[in-house]
Amino acid sequence: MFAILAFLFNCLSLLNNKYFIYFYNVMSRFFDPHIHMYSRTTDDYEKMSLSGIEVIVQPSFWLGSPRTSVGTFVDYWEHMITYETMRAQNFGIEQFVCISVNPKESIMRPLAFEATGIMEKEFVNRERVVAVGEIGYNIINDLEEEIFVKQLELCKRDNLLAMIHLPHIDKPKAMDKMRRIFDQNNYEFNNILIDHNTEETIQKTLDWGAWAGLSVYPNTKLSPKRVIDIVNRYGSNRIMVNSAADWGISDPLSVPLTAREMRKNNCKREDIDKVTFFNAYEFFKQSKKFTWSP
Repeated sequence: MFAILAFLFNCLSLLNNKYFIYFYNVMSRFFDPHIHMYSRTTDDYEKMSLSGIEVIVQPSFWLGSPRTSVGTFVDYWEHMITYETMRAQNFGIEQFVCISVNPKESIMRPLAFEATGIMEKEFVNRERVVAVGEIGYNIINDLEEEIFVKQLELCKRDNLLAMIHLPHIDKPKAMDKMRRIFDQNNYEFNNILIDHNTEETIQKTLDWGAWAGLSVYPNTKLSPKRVIDIVNRYGSNRIMVNSAADWGISDPLSVPLTAREMRKNNCKREDIDKVTFFNAYEFFKQSKKFTWSP
């Protein structure tokens, strides 16, 4: 009995020790399910690794300037699958890829159709390609929707995961247009991640049965405080936090930084772990090409 009491006393002492708590926090595990490392430096990989980010997913996005030929898509996708995977692994991080003609570039004709044709034939079945994405809307027009639906149909036909991009402006309008598309077709919502949700869209995303991405990004997306408010209101099921870090003013450490703010605000440990690690893992492990496990 004395030994048991002594053991419990030592455990309580450890839990009250600031150094133990610091170590416990540092040893957290993180998954960033949306980050564009093509636009980031090796210094970012170093900081991410030291912060506990173990696995990332890199979706396709625009290059920062207009594409001039379909070859630019081919080179970009190949770079992500091969070179970026190696670059991440050099820092102990596993990287997986989403391939798509993204919304901002989907208005280009005939380039967008040429690119989706090559994507379908040569890239969606490559190793480490775990989803089609980002797809969806940017300025919300018919040209974007044509390519969006084309890529959704590819996901439906081949049972692929999809990452959908909500636009930076008029997200409710985009959700309404998506609802019409979903009503006209039989899509599997468990295979769909709708990203860049805000307070305006999160309820509808969850009601549909889709997975919900929350992007923590300075100025144009969510702050950690807004993420905390959303999780407190809607719970942590099927919600995942990401950095969406890219060319702009963004932070590749947004996921661990959000976890820290959640701890400071006394959020449940279970909720923190789910939105910064396990929910992303549960979604992407549905792909047979997601070969990583905790």
